[in-house]
Amino acid sequence: MRAVRFDAYGDYDVLKVVDLPKPEPGPGQVLVQMRAAAVNPFDNTCRRGWVAQVPPGTIQGNEGVGVVVAGNDRLSTGTRVMLMGTFGFARDGTWQDYIAVTPDEAVPAPGNLSDVEAAAVPVAYVAAQLALTHGVRLSPEMSLLIPSVGGSVGNAALQLARIHGAARLITSAGRTDKAERGRADGFEVIDLSQESLSAGVMRLTDGRGVDVALDSVGGIVTPEALKSLAPGGRVVHMGYPAGTDLTVNSLTLIWGPAGVGSTSIEGFNIYFQPPQAFADAWSTLLPLLADGRVKPLVARTFPLAEAGAATRHLVEDRPYGKVVLEM
Repeated sequence: MRAVRFDAYGDYDVLKVVDLPKPEPGPGQVLVQMRAAAVNPFDNTCRRGWVAQVPPGTIQGNEGVGVVVAGNDRLSTGTRVMLMGTFGFARDGTWQDYIAVTPDEAVPAPGNLSDVEAAAVPVAYVAAQLALTHGVRLSPEMSLLIPSVGGSVGNAALQLARIHGAARLITSAGRTDKAERGRADGFEVIDLSQESLSAGVMRLTDGRGVDVALDSVGGIVTPEALKSLAPGGRVVHMGYPAGTDLTVNSLTLIWGPAGVGSTSIEGFNIYFQPPQAFADAWSTLLPLLADGRVKPLVARTFPLAEAGAATRHLVEDRPYGKVVLEM
């Protein structure tokens, strides 16, 4: 079977298609024939060697969709499933034709989603739901800043926060065309090519700021999100595709953006949440996906053999939506 891995840390060209034996399911596992697998910023982070726990020789891919071809009494043969676990991190990932998984790592895919759409669901939507529930602790009166309307996690969080009843949602886009598309999708979007994130938030809120910023972007966005808060507000920081190094002004933390109330920033990692939190997230998400109330956002697909080009497109072109590999 085909698999895509890196045998040394480096740029996109270190990703290679290799021929490997088809895996044999271990005790309690099922064998899944992959149909599509998404590309995530985390794949780029691991391949570059920024996550020391992921060694060269790792098959990449955090999520995907496929069909069970050798099932068991918990997950029957023929079931189409979405995969999410420690793929591409603590174990080989989903960028391969076949993968052995436990039933706990597989969720039946809603029939109304195509393979490409289903592959785009697990990381973005589970991460967004967990972050809104356990990080933001969303309540109906809350105003939220969720940067990156075109990012997979940002867009998922915006869709879910709207359904869950956030009082106000503000987002951003790095280019005018993406800002216009976000507005067409019904979101209040700050065009970062025209003004800074914090200036836009303060303009839209008449200088008050927002209660919470859910930051899945990192880099220069994080300090701007901090400056966008109302007194007592929080930044929930959960991602870093724009960079891992942050520069934060102590005065903003201690005095607040307007000098009238302190603010805070906290990290949130979905992999540190208990198993029941994942089960609860899926029980919320699956009905929303099945009736079309939330819809995965896919920008472009690539064949599996072009995984390097697909990763480059995601990281450098910053498309509006997810990039997916098709098997």
